[in-house]
Amino acid sequence: MINNLKAHSALSAHEEQITELIDLLTVILNDNVEGITEHELLKLLQQEPYEFFSEDALRDPLILFQTHFLLFHCLYILKQRWHLSQQAKLEISALKIIKQPYALDYDIGVSAKPLAMSDPLAQYYLDWSHFSNTGNEEVEELLNSFWRKVFTPQDDESIQQSLTIMEIDNPIPTVQLKVQYRRLAQLHHPDRGGDSEHFKKICQAFQQLKQYNLLLN
Repeated sequence: MINNLKAHSALSAHEEQITELIDLLTVILNDNVEGITEHELLKLLQQEPYEFFSEDALRDPLILFQTHFLLFHCLYILKQRWHLSQQAKLEISALKIIKQPYALDYDIGVSAKPLAMSDPLAQYYLDWSHFSNTGNEEVEELLNSFWRKVFTPQDDESIQQSLTIMEIDNPIPTVQLKVQYRRLAQLHHPDRGGDSEHFKKICQAFQQLKQYNLLLN
Protein backbone atom coordinates (compact mmCIF):
# COMPACT_ATOMS: atom_id res chain seq x y z
CA MET A 1 0.00 0.00 0.00
CA ILE A 2 2.80 2.46 0.91
CA ASN A 3 4.64 1.71 -2.32
CA ASN A 4 1.44 2.27 -4.29
CA LEU A 5 0.93 5.64 -2.58
CA LYS A 6 4.51 6.68 -3.35
CA ALA A 7 4.09 5.67 -6.98
CA HIS A 8 0.79 7.58 -7.22
CA SER A 9 2.42 10.68 -5.71
CA ALA A 10 5.35 10.48 -8.14
CA LEU A 11 3.09 10.02 -11.13
CA SER A 12 0.88 12.91 -10.03
CA ALA A 13 3.92 15.19 -9.88
CA HIS A 14 4.99 13.89 -13.27
CA GLU A 15 1.54 14.60 -14.74
CA GLU A 16 1.75 18.20 -13.51
CA GLN A 17 5.12 18.60 -15.25
CA ILE A 18 3.54 17.24 -18.42
CA THR A 19 0.71 19.78 -18.20
CA GLU A 20 3.16 22.62 -17.74
CA LEU A 21 5.30 21.58 -20.70
CA ILE A 22 2.21 21.22 -22.90
CA ASP A 23 1.26 24.80 -21.98
CA LEU A 24 4.68 25.99 -23.18
CA LEU A 25 4.48 23.93 -26.38
CA THR A 26 1.08 25.45 -27.17
CA VAL A 27 2.55 28.95 -27.00
CA ILE A 28 5.65 28.06 -29.04
CA LEU A 29 3.71 26.28 -31.78
CA ASN A 30 1.25 29.17 -32.03
CA ASP A 31 4.18 31.58 -32.41
CA ASN A 32 6.10 29.48 -34.98
CA VAL A 33 3.52 29.24 -37.73
CA GLU A 34 6.12 28.06 -40.29
CA GLY A 35 7.06 25.11 -38.12
CA ILE A 36 10.08 24.30 -35.97
CA THR A 37 12.61 21.45 -35.75
CA GLU A 38 13.09 19.33 -32.65
CA HIS A 39 16.56 20.84 -32.16
CA GLU A 40 15.19 24.39 -32.41
CA LEU A 41 12.37 23.54 -30.03
CA LEU A 42 14.74 22.11 -27.43
CA LYS A 43 16.96 25.19 -27.74
CA LEU A 44 13.96 27.48 -27.20
CA LEU A 45 13.01 25.53 -24.09
CA GLN A 46 16.53 26.12 -22.76
CA GLN A 47 16.40 29.88 -23.32
CA GLU A 48 14.43 32.84 -22.02
CA PRO A 49 11.55 33.29 -21.54
CA TYR A 50 10.97 29.54 -21.07
CA GLU A 51 14.13 28.07 -19.48
CA PHE A 52 12.40 24.76 -18.92
CA PHE A 53 15.65 22.83 -19.49
CA SER A 54 19.13 23.94 -18.40
CA GLU A 55 21.75 24.56 -21.09
CA ASP A 56 23.89 21.54 -20.15
CA ALA A 57 21.00 19.15 -19.47
CA LEU A 58 21.27 17.47 -22.88
CA ARG A 59 24.92 16.48 -22.72
CA ASP A 60 24.36 13.22 -20.87
CA PRO A 61 23.11 10.49 -23.27
CA LEU A 62 20.47 9.13 -20.86
CA ILE A 63 19.10 12.58 -20.05
CA LEU A 64 19.14 13.42 -23.75
CA PHE A 65 16.97 10.39 -24.50
CA GLN A 66 14.63 11.14 -21.60
CA THR A 67 14.31 14.76 -22.71
CA HIS A 68 13.55 13.72 -26.28
CA PHE A 69 10.98 11.21 -25.08
CA LEU A 70 9.37 13.72 -22.71
CA LEU A 71 9.13 16.30 -25.50
CA PHE A 72 7.55 13.90 -27.99
CA HIS A 73 5.28 12.44 -25.31
CA CYS A 74 3.87 15.93 -24.74
CA LEU A 75 3.67 16.69 -28.45
CA TYR A 76 1.64 13.55 -29.10
CA ILE A 77 -0.67 14.32 -26.19
CA LEU A 78 -1.21 17.76 -27.70
CA LYS A 79 -1.68 16.26 -31.17
CA GLN A 80 -4.29 13.83 -29.84
CA ARG A 81 -6.05 16.60 -27.93
CA TRP A 82 -6.29 18.84 -31.02
CA HIS A 83 -7.18 15.82 -33.16
CA LEU A 84 -10.13 14.74 -31.02
CA SER A 85 -11.41 18.29 -30.57
CA GLN A 86 -10.89 19.04 -34.30
CA GLN A 87 -9.04 22.19 -33.26
CA ALA A 88 -5.91 21.70 -35.36
CA LYS A 89 -3.64 19.20 -37.08
CA LEU A 90 -0.18 18.74 -35.58
CA GLU A 91 2.53 17.28 -37.82
CA ILE A 92 5.40 15.80 -35.82
CA SER A 93 8.85 14.75 -37.00
CA ALA A 94 12.42 15.52 -35.96
CA LEU A 95 12.80 17.77 -39.02
CA LYS A 96 9.59 19.77 -38.60
CA ILE A 97 6.89 20.19 -35.99
CA ILE A 98 4.07 22.38 -37.24
CA LYS A 99 0.53 23.26 -36.23
CA GLN A 100 -1.84 23.40 -39.20
CA PRO A 101 -5.56 24.14 -39.60
CA TYR A 102 -7.80 21.16 -39.05
CA ALA A 103 -9.17 19.75 -42.30
CA LEU A 104 -12.29 17.59 -42.26
CA ASP A 105 -11.17 15.54 -45.26
CA TYR A 106 -7.95 14.71 -43.42
CA ASP A 107 -9.69 12.75 -40.68
CA ILE A 108 -12.83 11.36 -42.32
CA GLY A 109 -13.78 8.18 -40.48
CA VAL A 110 -10.98 8.41 -37.91
CA SER A 111 -11.51 11.72 -36.10
CA ALA A 112 -12.96 9.98 -33.06
CA LYS A 113 -10.21 7.36 -32.81
CA PRO A 114 -7.26 7.79 -30.42
CA LEU A 115 -4.04 8.33 -32.37
CA ALA A 116 -2.36 5.38 -30.68
CA MET A 117 -4.74 3.08 -32.57
CA SER A 118 -3.58 4.26 -36.01
CA ASP A 119 -0.10 5.75 -35.57
CA PRO A 120 2.76 3.49 -34.36
CA LEU A 121 4.89 6.48 -33.32
CA ALA A 122 2.02 7.91 -31.31
CA GLN A 123 1.54 4.50 -29.68
CA TYR A 124 5.21 4.46 -28.68
CA TYR A 125 5.48 8.02 -27.35
CA LEU A 126 2.13 8.01 -25.56
CA ASP A 127 3.21 4.95 -23.56
CA TRP A 128 5.15 6.40 -20.62
CA SER A 129 6.61 3.00 -19.73
CA HIS A 130 9.12 3.55 -22.53
CA PHE A 131 10.60 6.42 -20.53
CA SER A 132 11.83 3.89 -18.05
CA ASN A 133 11.08 0.33 -17.01
CA THR A 134 12.02 1.09 -13.42
CA GLY A 135 9.77 -0.48 -10.75
CA ASN A 136 7.29 1.48 -8.64
CA GLU A 137 9.65 1.83 -5.67
CA GLU A 138 12.15 3.75 -7.81
CA VAL A 139 9.72 5.88 -9.84
CA GLU A 140 9.77 8.86 -7.47
CA GLU A 141 13.56 9.04 -7.28
CA LEU A 142 13.93 8.62 -11.05
CA LEU A 143 11.53 11.46 -11.82
CA ASN A 144 12.91 13.78 -9.14
CA SER A 145 16.47 13.07 -10.29
CA PHE A 146 15.52 13.85 -13.87
CA TRP A 147 13.88 17.18 -13.02
CA ARG A 148 16.78 18.25 -10.77
CA LYS A 149 19.25 17.64 -13.59
CA VAL A 150 17.36 19.67 -16.18
CA PHE A 151 16.37 22.60 -13.95
CA THR A 152 18.39 25.85 -14.06
CA PRO A 153 19.41 27.63 -10.81
CA GLN A 154 18.13 31.23 -10.54
CA ASP A 155 19.57 34.33 -8.85
CA ASP A 156 17.79 36.44 -6.20
CA GLU A 157 16.74 39.16 -8.65
CA SER A 158 15.13 36.63 -10.98
CA ILE A 159 13.30 35.05 -8.05
CA GLN A 160 11.92 38.42 -6.96
CA GLN A 161 10.75 39.20 -10.50
CA SER A 162 9.08 35.80 -10.65
CA LEU A 163 7.28 36.43 -7.36
CA THR A 164 5.89 39.70 -8.76
CA ILE A 165 4.67 38.05 -11.97
CA MET A 166 3.07 35.23 -10.00
CA GLU A 167 1.34 37.85 -7.80
CA ILE A 168 2.78 36.57 -4.53
CA ASP A 169 5.00 38.30 -1.96
CA ASN A 170 7.27 35.45 -0.85
CA PRO A 171 8.20 31.93 -1.98
CA ILE A 172 5.44 29.45 -1.15
CA PRO A 173 5.35 25.64 -1.08
CA THR A 174 5.18 24.01 -4.50
CA VAL A 175 1.66 22.68 -3.89
CA GLN A 176 0.36 26.22 -3.33
CA LEU A 177 2.50 27.55 -6.17
CA LYS A 178 0.85 25.11 -8.58
CA VAL A 179 -2.59 26.29 -7.49
CA GLN A 180 -1.58 29.90 -8.16
CA TYR A 181 -0.12 28.96 -11.56
CA ARG A 182 -3.30 27.17 -12.63
CA ARG A 183 -5.35 30.18 -11.52
CA LEU A 184 -3.22 32.58 -13.57
CA ALA A 185 -3.12 30.15 -16.51
CA GLN A 186 -6.90 30.04 -16.57
CA LEU A 187 -6.96 33.84 -16.81
CA HIS A 188 -4.14 34.40 -19.30
CA HIS A 189 -3.81 31.26 -21.49
CA PRO A 190 -3.79 32.25 -25.22
CA ASP A 191 -6.31 29.50 -26.04
CA ARG A 192 -8.72 31.30 -23.71
CA GLY A 193 -8.16 34.75 -25.18
CA GLY A 194 -5.27 35.76 -22.93
CA ASP A 195 -2.15 37.70 -23.88
CA SER A 196 0.55 35.37 -25.23
CA GLU A 197 3.50 37.47 -23.99
CA HIS A 198 2.15 37.74 -20.45
CA PHE A 199 1.42 34.01 -20.40
CA LYS A 200 5.05 33.35 -21.37
CA LYS A 201 6.17 35.43 -18.37
CA ILE A 202 3.84 33.48 -16.08
CA CYS A 203 5.21 30.16 -17.38
CA GLN A 204 8.79 31.34 -16.90
CA ALA A 205 8.10 32.70 -13.40
CA PHE A 206 6.39 29.48 -12.37
CA GLN A 207 9.27 27.35 -13.63
CA GLN A 208 11.83 29.50 -11.79
CA LEU A 209 9.98 29.37 -8.47
CA LYS A 210 9.34 25.65 -8.80
CA GLN A 211 13.02 25.07 -9.52
CA TYR A 212 13.92 27.23 -6.54
CA ASN A 213 11.77 25.03 -4.28
CA LEU A 214 13.10 21.78 -5.74
CA LEU A 215 16.76 22.76 -5.43
CA LEU A 216 16.22 23.67 -1.77
CA ASN A 217 15.16 20.09 -0.97
